Amino acid sequence: MKVEGVKFGMYLSTPTPATSTYIIDAQRAEQMGFDSLWAADHMLTVPADGKVPEVWTMFTAIATTTTHIKMGSCVSDAFRRHPTVFAQKLATLDCLSNGRINLGMGAGEMMNLEQSGIRWEKPVSRLIEAVEIMRKLWSGEVFSYEGQFWQLKNAFLQIRPLQESIPIYFGANGPRMRELTGKLADGWIPSPMSPELYKKYLGDVKEGARKAGRSIDELDRVLYVYTSIGKDHESALKQLVPYKSSIVLWPKILEDGEYVPRSLAIAEPDLYSKILVNEEGEKKFEEYGELVPTEAIDDFSIVGTVDDSIEQIEEYVKAGVTHFAFVTVGPDPMRTLLRYSREIIPYFRGY
Repeated sequence: MKVEGVKFGMYLSTPTPATSTYIIDAQRAEQMGFDSLWAADHMLTVPADGKVPEVWTMFTAIATTTTHIKMGSCVSDAFRRHPTVFAQKLATLDCLSNGRINLGMGAGEMMNLEQSGIRWEKPVSRLIEAVEIMRKLWSGEVFSYEGQFWQLKNAFLQIRPLQESIPIYFGANGPRMRELTGKLADGWIPSPMSPELYKKYLGDVKEGARKAGRSIDELDRVLYVYTSIGKDHESALKQLVPYKSSIVLWPKILEDGEYVPRSLAIAEPDLYSKILVNEEGEKKFEEYGELVPTEAIDDFSIVGTVDDSIEQIEEYVKAGVTHFAFVTVGPDPMRTLLRYSREIIPYFRGY
């Protein structure tokens, strides 16, 4: 099956034992034929047993050691940076990287805000304003802005991105954000889910696009997804079990997929957004993972042999995915990437 235009990316997992690992992994991903790199834009994360680098500083270093692979956050928020400062930072990096920057934006999580004294309130409204301001700045326009959160007077930048405008992807997992994605964003990055749920949720994105007079084909539709390749399905799936709470971040997705009866549905559908990086928060995250059924892990991941993985990718493409961001796990993640590079990516590109 040759799928025109499908892109394959690699997710740089956080936390990391050493920041230099990201540069090495990025260089390898480019050499292996991957199209993109994605990384979390976090101050803190769970588990709290490794380094969490500032993502755009990291991408600057990667930009100087690679030539063509694209880089994007998965995802940033509209709280920690003033949109004019953020727009300048990204325009600069886009020029340094020769036009290779994508920006993932989302509503944000308490783990990145509360422990720094930043209040998490009205995240969606704040996101809309930030996107409006940054796009105006990247266009070269001189403008004033009277918003709920920011007021600008005769604002402009003396640097513009090399791209006409930096593509903005929304990390959207709720119906309101999904519809907003269709209206405003250049792409969609949901958390891991089954092909059936992806197709179902994509309907909200399509509706938003329809209301805005846009075609869904204007949006790059990413899937952030865990993958494990082994000698058989059982051994590959076993490698994913320790990552249950990270694979199924949102209890509401379990309920929508009917993996748990409604009576057992987790009380907080946006649990991940409220987790703090402390002993209590990590315990809560771990306990939630124990409730996630292995069946969901299987359905929400690309797992098994190479042939199994190809079949699962085909199902996701049929559901509407145009771009994959793989989190590789297992005793030898690099071996998994090599299988993608030598067998899976060429298969889909018709080589």
